[in-house]
Amino acid sequence: MPGKIKQIIQNNFFRPGWYSVLINPYFIARRGLHKQIKDFSSSQDFSGRKILDVGCGQKPYQSLFSGAEQYFGIDIEGGGHYDGAKTVDKFYDGQHIPLADASFDYVICTQVLEHAANPTLMLGEIARVLKPGGQLFLTMPFVWSEHEIPFDFRRFTRYEHARLLKASGLEMVTIQDTTGFFRTIGQLSSAFIFEGLSRHLPLRHAFQPLIALMICAPIQIGAILLDWIFPNRGLTLDYAVRARK
Repeated sequence: MPGKIKQIIQNNFFRPGWYSVLINPYFIARRGLHKQIKDFSSSQDFSGRKILDVGCGQKPYQSLFSGAEQYFGIDIEGGGHYDGAKTVDKFYDGQHIPLADASFDYVICTQVLEHAANPTLMLGEIARVLKPGGQLFLTMPFVWSEHEIPFDFRRFTRYEHARLLKASGLEMVTIQDTTGFFRTIGQLSSAFIFEGLSRHLPLRHAFQPLIALMICAPIQIGAILLDWIFPNRGLTLDYAVRARK
């Protein structure tokens, strides 16, 4: 039973159903990202198309791109994550993509650019491997604590996203925030309490589900309701960007 519960929690971390607000202290963040990625995938026809996932990790969103001729994932070795848990087709140095020019119709890059040693070079490489007219879907944190330390280097405004994309030979199509003010504050509060209590409680793994259910879930639900009643897009956890070569 514990193994089954662990699998349910893991499945709902990247692809959260509405009920996972009860078990996922990062529900707001993950729900917002998943919605943007799903909206993008459902707006495209991937039949016969080739997709590159840069910084793919476990390829958590591959199922959203069914029908593609190829879904190819690259990632670095190390970088704050256990390599054995990654589902990678090819490891690379994090800068130079070891693939041919104009070889992909789409590039997916989620929650990676903040960790890149040289974001301009990375975006230039993405532009290089995209076919003319090919599309990039990119997400990146805007308000979030430092993570994967010490491999966390930056946060960008929407205007810096536009500037860097243009400098790399890409045209921004849209940029969307994933949360409003209250959901942003609610998620940060939930994460702060969950991580703080988890560090200091004995037998923390046994208590974590209770913390998520009894403390984090009410905070996140309240934040979602406030964001719905008082919509304010002035502060977001992440930006979701669509760009075209």
